[in-house]
Parts: sequence; C-alpha cells; structure tokens
Amino acid sequence: MLDTTRSVREVQRRLDELLKQDRSFTETATAALDLGAEFLCADHGYLAVTETQSNHWESVVTSRGGDELATQVADLSETYCRKTITESEQIALHNAPDQGFADDPAFETFGQHCYLGTPLLVDGEEYGTVCFVAADPRETPFADSELLVANLITRLLGYELESAQRDQQLRTQQNLTTVLNRILRHNLRNNMTVIRGFAAEICSDHPDQHDAEPRLFDSIDQLIELGEKARELEAAFDETASPQSTDMDALVAYCLKTVEAAYDVGSVSLDSESVTASVRPSFETALTELLENAAKHGGETPTITVGIERTPRSIIIEITDDGPGLPKQEQAVLTNEVETPLVHGSGLGIWLAYWIVTTHGGDLESTVTDAGTTMRISLPHGSDDTERGRTSRLPELLRSRDQYRAAFEEATEAMVIADDDGQIIDANAAASTVYNAETESLLGRSLAAFVPESFEFETVWASFRATGSVRDTLTVPRAAGQQQTYEYIGTADIVPGQHLLIVHDITARVRREAELRMKTRAMDKAPVGITISNPVAEDNPLVYVNERFCEQSGYDESELLGENCRFMQGDATDPERVDEIRQLVADRNAGAVTLRNYRKDGSMFWNHLTVAPVRNDNGKLLNYVGFQQDFTSLVKRERKLETLQKNLSVWRNSR
Repeated sequence: MLDTTRSVREVQRRLDELLKQDRSFTETATAALDLGAEFLCADHGYLAVTETQSNHWESVVTSRGGDELATQVADLSETYCRKTITESEQIALHNAPDQGFADDPAFETFGQHCYLGTPLLVDGEEYGTVCFVAADPRETPFADSELLVANLITRLLGYELESAQRDQQLRTQQNLTTVLNRILRHNLRNNMTVIRGFAAEICSDHPDQHDAEPRLFDSIDQLIELGEKARELEAAFDETASPQSTDMDALVAYCLKTVEAAYDVGSVSLDSESVTASVRPSFETALTELLENAAKHGGETPTITVGIERTPRSIIIEITDDGPGLPKQEQAVLTNEVETPLVHGSGLGIWLAYWIVTTHGGDLESTVTDAGTTMRISLPHGSDDTERGRTSRLPELLRSRDQYRAAFEEATEAMVIADDDGQIIDANAAASTVYNAETESLLGRSLAAFVPESFEFETVWASFRATGSVRDTLTVPRAAGQQQTYEYIGTADIVPGQHLLIVHDITARVRREAELRMKTRAMDKAPVGITISNPVAEDNPLVYVNERFCEQSGYDESELLGENCRFMQGDATDPERVDEIRQLVADRNAGAVTLRNYRKDGSMFWNHLTVAPVRNDNGKLLNYVGFQQDFTSLVKRERKLETLQKNLSVWRNSR
C-alpha cells in the first residue's frame, strides 16, 4: 500500500534538495530511485538504457539493494520496457497476470507482478526508461499521485543527463579549441619569424624589388602581432589571478604614458577623480588596447581624452579620440558579440578588450559622432561603507523586508508574483523586457496572455500549484521570424496564495549550444584526420574519430572506437617507430612521428601523427588529440630522392 505519510510535495522538496547537492549523476540517480521506491512501496527502482533497433536493454543504475538488477543485460523484447518505449507513455501494471501479462515474455523472464515504467528522453531522443518493480502484486492500481512522482523522477534524471552531456561536450570542445589555438599560435609565430628572415635575404638579393619591401614586412609583422594577440586573448580568460584593489586614475595614467611613448600622439589629457576598483592584471591590457586603438585611428596627430568617474552603481571610464570613428565591423563586434563570415573585426584588439571587461562583470560600448569615437567602460561596484553601516542599524524585520524588496526590484532576471488564478500582482523592472510591456501595465494581467496559444497554460499551472515548483523552458515567437527561448522557475505559495516565477532569457545559451553542435560537425567533416583517445584507460583506447580518419584507414567508426590505433601498424612496422610514438605518449607533450600503417584492405600508407595532450586548468591530463595525415606521397618522394642521391654518389665515385 501507498505510504500515505508521504505527499507529492514532500517528494518534490526532496528532489529539489538532490538537485542542489554536488553529486555525480550515479549518486543523484540512486538517491532519486531510492526515494521513488520508498514512495511507491516498490522492491526496487532502476534506470535502463534501451536500443530498439538492436533489441538491447541494460540496467545501468538501481536503487540501493537492487544488486540483482545492477548492470543486467537482456533482450528488450523480454522486458516490460518494450511496451513503455513502443507506446511512448507510462505503463502501470499493479497485477501483471490479471492484466493480461501471464504469458508475456517479461513476466516469464523476471516474474514481477508489479511494474511502473516511464519513458526517459534525453534531448528529445529515446534514451531508456525509469522503472519501479515489485515481485508481489498490489491490491489497487497506481494512483495519479504515484504516476506523477514517477514522472517527476524521470524528468529530473533526464535533466541531469542532458546537463552532464552538455558539460562533457563543452569541456571536450573547449579542450580541443585550446589545443588548436596553442598549436596554431605556436606555428604562426615561429613560421612567420622564419619567413621574415628569408624575406629579408631575398630583398637584399633583389634591390629592384625595394618598393615592395615595406608592404611585405608590414603584412608579416601584422601576422606575428596577430599571434601575440591570440596569446593575450587566451590569457584574458585566466581567472586564477585574484582581483586586486587598484587606483584607476594611476593605472590609466600609466597606460597613457606607455601609448604616448609608442605612437605619434598630438595631446592626451586625463580628467579623473580618485577611484579604486578591484580588478585583475588583465585589465591593464584592456585599457592599453583601447588607448592604442584611439592612437592608431585618431586624427593626423590624435587627441586622446580620458575621463573617470564613480556613479552610484558603476565606475565609468571613457576614452575619446578625434578620429573618423570606429569601423562598422568593429562596432558590430561589440553590438552582436559574435563574428560572422561577413562581419568581423580587423584584428583581435577589440575582442581582447571586450572579453577582459566582460569577464570583470562590466560592459564596453562605443559611441561614434562627427567629432570622433568614445569607448565607454562600465565596471560594477558595491555600496559604500556608510550605506552598509546605516542598513545594519535598521530593525531586523525592516531590514529583512528591505533586503527582499531590493533583491526583487534590482534583480537582473525577470520576477513576477501571481495569485492562484495566474494573474500578476507584482513584477520587477527586468520583467518589462521579458514580457515586452511596461512594469505597471503587467499588474492584473494573466500569465496566459504571454505564452503561445499552443502552450497548455491551465494544465501546467494546475500541475505547478499541485507539486509546489516548476522548472522548464518555453520558446516564444517574435517579430521577423525570430524566436526567444526562456527558462522559467517557479515556487508556489511563497506566502499563501502568492506564487513566484523567475524567468530568464536563454536564447544566447541555446544559440551557443547550436554553435557547439556546428563546431562538432566541423570536426567531423575536417579535411585532416582527428582522433581523441583516453589517457587514463588501459592502452589509451580511441573515444572519437572523424570521418576523414575513417576514410584514411578504411575502417568504420565502430571498428575504431575502443581500440588503440597501434593495431593498424602491422608486424612489419619498424619497432623503433612504435617505441617513438609510445615515448610521445609517455612524455605527455605534443609531438609528431611518421608511421607505416595498414588500411583495412591491407594496403600500406604512411601516416604523419601529431599527438597533443589536453589538460584541464589544474594541469590534469584529460585526453590525447591526434592529428592524422596521409604522408604516403611525401615519403615516396623523399625515398625516391634518397635513391637518386645514392645513385648519383655511386656514379661520381665510379668516375
């Protein structure tokens, strides 16, 4: 029988507590299944992964005590879960034989009279089921509240799986981007330095090309500078350095002096008050970039003016020059916060300044007029000591009320309070942006007026009030075919009859995730073979291969994953070469080696392998990235050249 001392709201509260705890997915899933089994009076709960095409079923997480189900594998056709997956809805059996399942393969295999299964979707795709089972039958069918609890647990586990997968994708993409950035930066700087040396020799040997020399060296130096900017850009995201209390007018004066010494500046002036801000060392780089931009793009003899002031909420630094204005593509960088193939900055300077300022929690804006360009930095700061002292002397009740009101009104996320009927009775300033209406005009309106017609508001609202909380996303169409995606979080009855909803725009995050998927597809379609291997597991098995590497080797992805690519080297491969690549892995540093490999069809090819380690911020080794290129033609040419040289030497010695 159902444990009537438990309520749906109690289960929801305990699930919310699980979400707040810093646990692994397995720990969270086990605790959620324990809670479900307890509420449903089931013997066990489990999460199973299913694959319809291969008829595969596997239990991957179970509630405590479910050892007989742990990592159990079976044919999907022999489980109740097949029906849950096929019908894409909850299946509730309180007495399987009485409900027509006496001869069912699932009952014959597992002997469970009681089964409650819910489909588990991850990113909208079939993943498996979350099930609760018991050997003995129940006297009564499952109640609606029990079905709701099973559904809540399944949604929580689906949300946790999606979050874990997104985090892993972001970490993998970030690690790969870091490796590519460092390799390209290193090659760009080193190779351009070599090119510059050769260019100097060529120019000295061909004085008739003297006119082209300045353009040539300017282009080379710009590329070298671009590589250096990329290094600074990467360093801008290093938040390991602690912010330090810094005298802003002294820092700006120092940066002005540096720029004035490096550029032909007509005049500079600094109008400031004594202002102190807590910033990291990278902030000096942002100021220098903006001042250099003013010096480069000002008038013939640029005039640069810097103003610093402290407002009640921010520290404002304005850098003004008398030039023709910031190029439109640079303005687009600041406005759109993204580069496109048709709109891009002329370099990395504006990006560098922008990202440094934003990582400090500030904003960077540009204003262009006929008189010149003004770059405006806005850094947030807290209340001063006198204000805090005054607040601390307020009576406790009044202080709590004021703190709540300030948090509500000043929050950057939209907050509304609605009554039992879903009508708005209070809203903060941020809500006007999300709901596209003045704050005062929101009062008294129904929340249903702000959602698409296809959204089942009454059903969702009733479920929210019954369970006590809600967390979901909603996509709202806007003008010109645009869409905004919002995440909303609700808590019912913050005071009796009043319900709080917090809404924030996640359109940018959704767009970033789409961009991540696009970049991952770009890796899949890259013209060079790319592999990623696990450095922790025994024999460093491959965990990713792209299409190009499959084409190079002749193997399918399924045949490569889990293997060490050493199996393609064959018995005829020079043992010294094998030892060389093993040494590369052992050294855990980037390096390259050319190996004889054999394709699936037995044909031989020479593979040039560059191995690059991927580490986290603490230096822990996460993956090895391999860049694989077919050097067969190059090796053949080199060997042919060696043969020709040997023959020539023999011929010369025989004369």
